[in-house]
Amino acid sequence: GVEPNKPVRYSYTRQARGSWSLNWLVPIGHEKPSNIKVFIHELNAGNQLSHMSPIYTIEMGDELLAKL
Repeated sequence: GVEPNKPVRYSYTRQARGSWSLNWLVPIGHEKPSNIKVFIHELNAGNQLSHMSPIYTIEMGDELLAKL
């Protein structure tokens, strides 16, 4: 697995020329999260979703989570 608190790089090649947004999800529940999920939405001229990147997982350590 990936070691928490170490830099991780992902790459994604845009599929269109419109706007884009970076989105993230933080799991919630009885236990604190150990990772976040990150993905990119690409939007067309009408602000409709045209493409979505894969969902990437970023492992989080306790020290980093405490700063968020």
